[in-house]
Amino acid sequence: MTGDWGGYRSELKNKGYDFTVEYGSMLTSNIYGGYKRNKTVRYSDQYILGVDMDLQKIASIDNGQFKMSVINRNGRDLTKDRIQDPRAPVMGSTVNSNYGRGQTLHAAQFWYRQSWFHNALDFKAGLIPVGEDFDNNGCYFQNLSLCGSLAGHGNSAWYNIPVGQWGLRVRYNMTAQTYLQTGAFMYNPSYATRSGSFQLDNTGRTGNMYLVELGYAPMLGIRQLPGAFKVGAWYNTADSRDVLKDSYGDDYVLSKRAPAVRDGRYGGWVYLQQKVTRERGSKNRGLSLFWHLAMNDKATATMDYQTQIGAVYKGLFDSRPQDYIGLGVSKMHANDRVAERARLQNELNGAEDYDDPGWTLVRGAEYAAELHYSISVTPWFTLRPNVQFLSGPGGVKEIKDAWVVATQVNLKL
Repeated sequence: MTGDWGGYRSELKNKGYDFTVEYGSMLTSNIYGGYKRNKTVRYSDQYILGVDMDLQKIASIDNGQFKMSVINRNGRDLTKDRIQDPRAPVMGSTVNSNYGRGQTLHAAQFWYRQSWFHNALDFKAGLIPVGEDFDNNGCYFQNLSLCGSLAGHGNSAWYNIPVGQWGLRVRYNMTAQTYLQTGAFMYNPSYATRSGSFQLDNTGRTGNMYLVELGYAPMLGIRQLPGAFKVGAWYNTADSRDVLKDSYGDDYVLSKRAPAVRDGRYGGWVYLQQKVTRERGSKNRGLSLFWHLAMNDKATATMDYQTQIGAVYKGLFDSRPQDYIGLGVSKMHANDRVAERARLQNELNGAEDYDDPGWTLVRGAEYAAELHYSISVTPWFTLRPNVQFLSGPGGVKEIKDAWVVATQVNLKL
């Protein structure tokens, strides 16, 4: 949007410095349903300031790269203020996806990347959001349940943008289409807080995070339609409380003993995306389909699995080749053990239904859907009006299904 800065931006890029300044905002309004029925509008935004350094140009380091960025988040979330029951936050379907992890300034990226052997071996180390490299599938939707690394949703074991963690990632490109990568990261929840977002040492560290991912990029048929198939797993060494059992294997709600402490958590993911049509004369336009599944450890997770399915069509109209239309649906399933714990608590309290002050919410499944049209107004301005539908927010069936109208704006300054 700000152009070439009188030629200075191009000059810097030629010397190896490529700056990023971005602004993204989301405006949402509840038009029907939800926990609180009074209608309102909520605004949230995110600013990104960063620089990519080509170390070949700067320091004659072949295939070397360095990246720094900070991210600032502001505003409020309509989901929290109107749609969810405060006793049962939604498990992933936040309608303002750039809200969360503390509305504050975060150190997001501070890493070095190096490749060898004609890019067969790729190494990255530093401050990195875990979801930047693992289960990374981009974000084409405003609803959080359909945006970004799914494995990082619904649990506290994984951090996506804007929270970085110290660690490293090693990737081996076995062929041009197949890779295997693994990563090891510090697990430090304090980095996600306002007070700890720049306290980038071991203070607050509770364990480590280990990941592995196998990926394949097929080219389908004679038209060579691109796809992305990924499968991966993670393990977090930090201690975590069992959601149902005590250390003797009894239900702790009844035994009155403390929950058992598990010496780690684990989970995994599967992602399948495939382009199935292509417009004549264009390799970018056409219809892509996707399916995504993320699973969490039943002993410790509030949500044991989340899945999504959808379609994105880029260049629906000849006159608008950069626009795209997207439709996605997601399901977030509450862990049956969490539901069982709530049922036991209600029996113990003699609570009979949702309107009873002593009732503990029995969670089930939460569903979200989004339909949007993304308009590339200019190369630096994207406008994405959308409609969202949420059923059973937080897995609470007693809450009336909610409809939300929203608009997303992205500017590259």
